[in-house]
Amino acid sequence: MKLRSTHLQSIALALALGNALSVLAQPSEAPPPGDGGPDFDGPPPFGPGGFGPGPGGPGGMMQPKRELVKQFDRNGDKWLNNDERKAAREFLSQQGADRRRGGPGGRRGGFGPRGDSQEPAQPGPRVSPADVKSFPEAPLYASNVLRTVFLEFENADWEKELEAFHGTDIDVPAKLTVDGRNYSDVGVHFRGASSYMMLGSGRKRSLNLSLDLVHPNQNVGGYRTLNLLNSHGDPTFLRTVLYFDIAREYLPAPKANLLRVVINGESWGVYVSVQQFNKDFVQEWFGTKKGARWKVPGSPRGRGSLASLGDDVAAYRGIYEIKSKEDPKSWADLIKLCRVLNETSPDKLEAALTPLLDIDGALKFLALENALINNDGYWVRTSDYDIYQEEKGRFHLLPYDANETFSLPGGPGFGGGPGGPGGPGGFGPGMFLAPVLVEQADKNRDGKLVKEEFTALADAWFDKLDPDKAGKLTLEQFTANLADVLPPPPGQQGLGARGGRDGFGPAMFVGRGFFVAGDGNKDGLLTRAELKNTFAKWFTEWDADKAGSLNEEKLRVGLSGALVRPDFGGPGGPAGGQTGRRGPGGAGFGGGPRVNGVELDPLIAANDSSKPLLSKLLAVPALRTRYLGYVREIAETQLDWNKLSPRVQQYQALIADAVKADTRKLSSFEAFEKGVAADPPAESLRGPGREISLKSFADRRRAYLLNHAEIKKLAR
Repeated sequence: MKLRSTHLQSIALALALGNALSVLAQPSEAPPPGDGGPDFDGPPPFGPGGFGPGPGGPGGMMQPKRELVKQFDRNGDKWLNNDERKAAREFLSQQGADRRRGGPGGRRGGFGPRGDSQEPAQPGPRVSPADVKSFPEAPLYASNVLRTVFLEFENADWEKELEAFHGTDIDVPAKLTVDGRNYSDVGVHFRGASSYMMLGSGRKRSLNLSLDLVHPNQNVGGYRTLNLLNSHGDPTFLRTVLYFDIAREYLPAPKANLLRVVINGESWGVYVSVQQFNKDFVQEWFGTKKGARWKVPGSPRGRGSLASLGDDVAAYRGIYEIKSKEDPKSWADLIKLCRVLNETSPDKLEAALTPLLDIDGALKFLALENALINNDGYWVRTSDYDIYQEEKGRFHLLPYDANETFSLPGGPGFGGGPGGPGGPGGFGPGMFLAPVLVEQADKNRDGKLVKEEFTALADAWFDKLDPDKAGKLTLEQFTANLADVLPPPPGQQGLGARGGRDGFGPAMFVGRGFFVAGDGNKDGLLTRAELKNTFAKWFTEWDADKAGSLNEEKLRVGLSGALVRPDFGGPGGPAGGQTGRRGPGGAGFGGGPRVNGVELDPLIAANDSSKPLLSKLLAVPALRTRYLGYVREIAETQLDWNKLSPRVQQYQALIADAVKADTRKLSSFEAFEKGVAADPPAESLRGPGREISLKSFADRRRAYLLNHAEIKKLAR
C-alpha cells in the first residue's frame, strides 16, 4: 500500500510517542478519520497493532479507551471479577497487548522522566494501617496533613495486571483503606500516557481510583474518584499543588494535596492527589450537577484551540472529549462558541461572546498559565484543559494539568521546526536517545556517564557500524547499519520495522543527524576517530557545569540541539530554531521564539491565529488590558517569595521524611531539596540541565513581568 505523506506523518508521529521521539510535524491538513496521530496524555491504544495509527477523530487527536468490559462481563454486572479479568488478559496477551501496554519493557529506568537522577527502584518498607496516624476529621484535600492510603489487590502480580489493562475500560478492583475505614471493590487503573510510557515496571506510575466501580454510592470524604499522580518531571512534588492553590483564588480549579500510598503492604511513597473534574466538582463550584463537561486531552499537536471547524460535530469529537451525557445541543453550543470567537470582529467580539463565555474567567485562565508558565497550557499546546457549560449556556475554561508549571518555557509544541531545537530544552530526538545512550554506556549503573564511558560508546558503535572493517563509512552505510545500534523499542516492529532496519525505527530519524555532526572534515565519510572526537566534543560542551559527568537531562537537551531533525514536508511554519529554517506547518511545531530563561512574553501568542482564544480576545483593547492586569496581579502577589515561601516550606516539611524514605520516587532526594530554593547559575537556564528551583522561578519571573513594557504602562 502506498502511503500519502499525511499518512506517513501520522505513522511517524505515532512512533514518536512510542519512542518518546516527538520531532515530527503536524500535517498541513488533518488526515481523514482513522488516520490517527499520537495522544500524549490520553489513553494510548493507538489501534490494534500497538503504537500505530488507529481510530480517532480528525488528526487522531483523541484515542478512546479500548472497550472490553462488555465483551468479558459474563455475569452482566458491568465490571470484571478475577476470572473475567483473567480471560480478558489472556485475550490481550494473544494480541501482544501486554508487551504493547506495559511501558518500555521494564528496562532499567525505562524512558526515564525529565530530571537528573532517577534512582534505581527498590521495594519500599512494609507498612500497615496500625503503623500510621489517621486523620478522620481532616478533609480529604487538607493541606496540613500527610494521609496514608492503603490498596490491597487480590493478585500478587497487580502491577502486570494494571499494565495489561492500561488504555482499556477495565479497572482492577482492590480494597482501599483510609483513616482506618475500609472501602471494598474500588476500581484501579494506571492513568496517563507520556508519564506512564516513559516509565518501566517497578516505577511509580499514576493511579486512578473509582470508589463507585461496584458500589454506586461509595465515596471517601464525599469524593467518588481519586487521582494519584507520580509527580512526573517535578522532583519537588509541589508544582501541581501550588498551581491549583493559586488558581482557585481566581477561577474554579481542582483541589490538590499530598499523600502516601501503600500497595499490598509495601510503601510506594508520596503521590500528588488531585480532585476529579466530575459532577461533584461542578456541584462545589456552580451549585448544580447539571451542565455539559469536556476534557481537552493533552497532545503536542493540541488543536483544542477553539478554532471553528465548520458545523459537522465529527470534526470536534476527535479533539474535545465529552465527559457528561451525550447531548446534540451541547455540541451545537460548543460549535457556536467557536464560530463566534473566530468570526466576530474585535469591535463586536465582547458583546457577542458575553452570553456564551465567561470572558473574565478565560482571561484569568490564560493569565495564570502564562505568568506561572504552564508548559502543558493553552499558550503552547492548545490542550490540557477542561470545559464546563452551565445550564444557562455559558462556557467556562478550567485548568487540569499542572505538573509542568513554575518551569522554564519549552516542551512539545514550543520552539523550532527541523532547523533547530526550538525553545530551550525542546522536545527533540534527545527525548528518545538520552535514555538509550545511558542504558548502553552506563557501565557502573549510576545513572550518569563520565567522559570515558561516553567515548567508549562511540568505539562500540563503530564496531557494529563498520562490520567490514573498512575504517570509514558513507552516509548510506552509516544510516543502514545504525538500526543495529538503535533498534526500535519492544512492540514497535509491528509497523513494518522488521528489526528496525527496513521500517520506521529510530535510525530513520537520527541517522543523518549523527553522520553530519560526526563528519568533521565534511568529506562525506565518517571514521572511528571522527565519531569518538564528536562524542568527546559533545561531552565537553554539554558538561557546562563541569560536573564531570552527563546525566539523562544533559544528554536529552544536548542531543536535541546537536542533531539535524528530519524534514517531513508540509507547507512550512515561521522560521524557527537556531538555523532559521522553516518548520513544518501546523500549530505547535511551526517554530517558536527563542526565550531567555523565564522571560516568556505575556503576549507571546497575541498574534497567533492558530490560538484564537488568545489572539481574538487580546485583539480587543479592553480585554487585552484586563488580561495584562491579571498577569501583573499574579506576578505581584503570587510570585512574591516572601508570601509564597511559607506555603512552600509548609508542604516541603510535611513530606520531606516520606520523600527521603521513598524508594520509588522518580528523582533523588537531593533534587527534591534543591528544587525549592537552589539558585542555578544564569547560564544553566539556557543550556543543558535546565532545571530551575521554585524560588529562582518566582524571583526571576516576577522581576521580568513587572518590568515588561506593556505591563508597566498599565495605570495604577
